[in-house]
Amino acid sequence: MKKQETNRLILRNFTLEDYPDLYEFLSQRKDDEFEGYPGITYENGVKHLKYRLDNDEFIAIELKENHKVIGNIYLGKRDFNSLELGYIVNKDYQLKGYATEAASFLIKEAFNSDVHKVFAECNPLNTCSFKFLESLGFVQEGHLRMNVSFKNDSEGKPIYQDTLIYGLLSPKD
Repeated sequence: MKKQETNRLILRNFTLEDYPDLYEFLSQRKDDEFEGYPGITYENGVKHLKYRLDNDEFIAIELKENHKVIGNIYLGKRDFNSLELGYIVNKDYQLKGYATEAASFLIKEAFNSDVHKVFAECNPLNTCSFKFLESLGFVQEGHLRMNVSFKNDSEGKPIYQDTLIYGLLSPKD
């Protein structure tokens, strides 16, 4: 991805130097209720950086003012000229409009490059996530029951949860 800038942000590929910031925001989700990173340590977390390096689907969100990477936007290519949106923002930088600024910019760019649809999935109990999607203009399109698991119970059995599916069509369609 070519580096892009918004008012307050630089949106770009991840680099090796981003690891301390990446680890900081991922480790905040170690025990996250909705989609955690259980067992993440500073040593083993490097695999998450390696996965993001030179991967145009993971876009680092860097603050212009201090060059701290505070999260990432995920725009994964899917069938039928669509993209799947994902997002993580450092908890110390949430509710400041950074995710909205980054996602809005990248979605607009995607639609300008003839993407037909952007969709996202989230847990129905994750009010912050689906309210964020709705603030971007996404519409709930589906509700899948007990379809995914990110954790196991004390006996090692999956704990299933529901998923809401949200979509946003290109203004051209």
